Amino acid sequence: MSVQSLAPLSPWSDDSFLERVVVPDIWPDAVPRPMSRGEAMQVPAVSRSRHLICATIAALPLVVLRGDQPIPDQPYWCYGTDGQLGDLDDDARIRYGLFTGQSPFARMLATADDLLFCGWCLWLVTLRDANGRPLRAVRVPYDCWWVDADGHLVDQDGQTFDAGAVILIQGPHEGVLSFGASTIRAAGDLERTAADVARTPFRIGLHQTSEITLSPDERRDLVAETRRALADNQGILFTNSAVEVAEYRLDSSELLVGGRQAAALDVARHMNLPGAMIDAEPTGSTLAYSNPESRNQQWLDYGLSSYLDAIGAALSMDPVVPAGQRTAFDTSSLTTSLAPSTGAPTAD
Repeated sequence: MSVQSLAPLSPWSDDSFLERVVVPDIWPDAVPRPMSRGEAMQVPAVSRSRHLICATIAALPLVVLRGDQPIPDQPYWCYGTDGQLGDLDDDARIRYGLFTGQSPFARMLATADDLLFCGWCLWLVTLRDANGRPLRAVRVPYDCWWVDADGHLVDQDGQTFDAGAVILIQGPHEGVLSFGASTIRAAGDLERTAADVARTPFRIGLHQTSEITLSPDERRDLVAETRRALADNQGILFTNSAVEVAEYRLDSSELLVGGRQAAALDVARHMNLPGAMIDAEPTGSTLAYSNPESRNQQWLDYGLSSYLDAIGAALSMDPVVPAGQRTAFDTSSLTTSLAPSTGAPTAD
């Protein structure tokens, strides 16, 4: 495993991999700056997509199977909720940011978040059975581990993890903070533009009517004084005969409505999520579903399953479960309805 194969930016902080590796002092203009999870989550389409994907995955039970049948005695790490951290000492808990135990829901919520944004997640096994397989496991915050130049998993203090004490989960892609950065950043720009227009739906033009030539500094001072007067006097200005004030209304409805809708749809595409699930349907779309189960089945088949399969594959390795067993999610709650339904798509 190489350093380059891991997503560089923590989803839980605003740091960047510039702080972790040796790079030139000046970031080249031609190379986009790294995107943080915090920046991405300010975009409504991103936060909505994240909540849908991660919360849905976290709510699905993990089950260890032999063939297609659940084994009689499920391993405790699948369902245990006592919050105990096993054999971790206080120093390790502080080093890995594990001050409290993790419920299976919280652990899987953070796992799905890591895979969505950064493409990788690390679990730490804190207690094993007599055969060396996990009894308890916790997710390590993304900014508390790294891969050094020799390909070893290390914590933020540079201490190497015991290979038998961790479960490294590789996601279905390199993380949306990597390949979706330009789209997310453009969507964020539109959100900020919309907020700016809502705050100030017009622009003021100052036209000099006298023949006196103002220096650049004088022009800047005049603009600054006008801005202060507008703020201090609730939009009322006083001018003399040397200056005329003109108001320019901003006609940007197409950009702020159509542009934001298009940006949200692009975000949904990066998230592999049906646009309708985040209220970002393509213009002219008429496809709807007669019930939530048919919609969820499509989402499960063409989007959500990539994360579920990635997690299940990592948790089916021999160090986690014995040979002949595998770990999978029980998705029946997504696609089973209490009432009979055809589940067929219908046109509006």
